[in-house]
Amino acid sequence: MLSCPTCGKQYPPDVQFCPDDQAALKADATIAGEILGDPLIGRVLDDKYKLEERLGIGGMGTVYRARHLLIDRGVAVKVLNQRFVEDDAARIRFQREAKAAGRIQHLNAVAVTDFGQTSEGYVYIVMELLEGRTLRQILAKEAPLETARAVSMMLQVAAAVAAAHDAGVIHRDLKPANIFVTQSADAPSVVKVLDFGIAKLAADTLDDDEPHTLTQVGVMIGTPRYMSPEQCTGLELTPAADVYSLGVILYEMLTGTLPFGGSTPLAIALKHATEYPRPPREIVASIPEQLENVILQALEKKPEDRPANAAEFRNELLELTERLGLEHHALTSSANMAALRTAGVESPSGRLVVDLSRLREGRVLSSGANELTVVAHPAAPSVAATASRESRVIPRMEIRVDRGNTGRNLLIGGLLLTFLILAGGAAFFATLSGNTTTPSPANANASPSPITSPSPSPSPVPSQKPKPTPKPQPKKKNSVMDKIKRIFKKPF
Repeated sequence: MLSCPTCGKQYPPDVQFCPDDQAALKADATIAGEILGDPLIGRVLDDKYKLEERLGIGGMGTVYRARHLLIDRGVAVKVLNQRFVEDDAARIRFQREAKAAGRIQHLNAVAVTDFGQTSEGYVYIVMELLEGRTLRQILAKEAPLETARAVSMMLQVAAAVAAAHDAGVIHRDLKPANIFVTQSADAPSVVKVLDFGIAKLAADTLDDDEPHTLTQVGVMIGTPRYMSPEQCTGLELTPAADVYSLGVILYEMLTGTLPFGGSTPLAIALKHATEYPRPPREIVASIPEQLENVILQALEKKPEDRPANAAEFRNELLELTERLGLEHHALTSSANMAALRTAGVESPSGRLVVDLSRLREGRVLSSGANELTVVAHPAAPSVAATASRESRVIPRMEIRVDRGNTGRNLLIGGLLLTFLILAGGAAFFATLSGNTTTPSPANANASPSPITSPSPSPSPVPSQKPKPTPKPQPKKKNSVMDKIKRIFKKPF
């Protein structure tokens, strides 16, 4: 039995290529003697690239892990399959892949650094070496994906395809096997779009090549499960064809299944051209209704009914993602202070309160070259309505603006402390003065008899000694309170 290295399906020995993704089939590893050593392992191409390990086999070439001997750096080298070496159209298409990928400068598109042909006849492309898994491998084990994760990946894929459309390149073979998700211990995952092997340069042709020698009208080229209706029927393609493929991929990520299937590539192509897909929410009810509408619009039969290109598709998806409060990692530009002041209000304490919803409405955060990770509050459809409402109640952030409030705060604190000290001291002295004058009323009543008496007799002193009465107490309290009131009225 032969198996497909891309999707893993098995086929009889008389089948050479997978009917689903057109990958070259290889022998089952459990059959002894079927696996032969790769003659290119250990070979050095053009005295620069030493092939060390085979990473995968595609429809047109084999990808190897290699090392650039001159700078001692790991790279990926894609070598055109030998069965295509004598095919002029295949070699031109392979060269077109190198030129198409070289014209796309984007973080989410694989970087092509070199292209060449050895004296032995090997045609190769040199690309950046990636560590991670393809989206096909991820879906095989984890599908369907959580909504926020799927949308975050699709935003990055659409950004790379939008850059290709801006460069005049139509990919025409978008599928999970051509989407790579990098994995690193010290950096977030980055999605890369690979394999522009059958890409078409819409802006111009490659040198003097006649485009009809590569893609003729009426010829179906691509992977049927992800092809647009116009591509299935061999019509002229526009960037909207790639939008259809993006819709199929997002459909599969969210539901775990494809919108159309069939036993043969022709049967699948006919369904793409004539039938409408099953709504995704009938398969996974947790998919937001607005997201379902975006997918179904991308899967419209007529190109004019879809977003015109990947940039429009991405903008719709990005706006919806922010409205739903889904976490995503997209390339945006950071807003400057002037833009933040426009969308904010300065509080009396000197803080700038920015309304994020107002900032987004002003489209201050738009796609650009600078990186800014936008993280919103997650609000999955399964969460209660009150919880999701609470997570979106405070769409603002505070930025402290230094206005020199430290001196003013110290002055106020000093005045308050001085006032408390004066008030306490006044109360203490008032209490002390009141205690010293309390005996005076009693002594005044007792003093006249010994002074006016002509004979010094000791007997009247004990008889006339007054008894303390509580009447003077209100006077003492009133005098203290009066003094305190006067201090409060005139503290200085």
